[in-house]
Amino acid sequence: MRGGGAVLATAFALVAAGCGTGGIAKGGDPAQGGALFVSKCGSCHALSAASTKGTLGPNLDDAFRSDRQQGYKQITIQQIVKDQIELANPPMPKNLYTGKDAASVAAYVATCAGVDSPGANCKVSAAAGPPLPGLAGQGQKLFASLSCQSCHTTDGSKSTGPTFKGLYASQVKLTTGQTVPANMAYLLTSIRDPDKEIVSGFSPGVMSSAIKPGSVSVAQSKALIAFIKTLK
Repeated sequence: MRGGGAVLATAFALVAAGCGTGGIAKGGDPAQGGALFVSKCGSCHALSAASTKGTLGPNLDDAFRSDRQQGYKQITIQQIVKDQIELANPPMPKNLYTGKDAASVAAYVATCAGVDSPGANCKVSAAAGPPLPGLAGQGQKLFASLSCQSCHTTDGSKSTGPTFKGLYASQVKLTTGQTVPANMAYLLTSIRDPDKEIVSGFSPGVMSSAIKPGSVSVAQSKALIAFIKTLK
């Protein structure tokens, strides 16, 4: 998701012409969009209202604050964001959100990005699953505190990174063409050195931009893996 400068100028022309993959942005639920943004966008994009601090993509507050000051209307910003989602370029995944979900994320960003005093509707509360006991419970807490949910789902749905549902002991195809078992050794390497073995269909540099290699200890990694084991 990009913003500012030439991108805004181009996007403004698209708005005027009604262009883009979905035409003029309409509707969208900002409240729903906030949760969707945190789930799959926040690991790459900083947005203070959502308490996300991603650095791989543009800081959306910085990208849109000056444009608001220059008189860009909210519907224009919403159109820009919607087009960036639907016309995504690497490393931003294509079809991360579509249809109503894309419209809701766009509505949320247009409502809350670059706003000096975001309203209460801009705050996002992270939903937590039932607490787990033991080592898996420690991993569950790390999953939340390290913002793993920004890239990895627990329900099998698509995101920036592979889903954790059913991951443990599954066969994983790598970009090298090799297929390996997602066992303890593989997952330890993936957490501690994210770019060493990339799953086919996903981009390098995404996880390592948010979690630096070696920053998660072996003990923490084993706790995360214990949590992943529960997601069958």
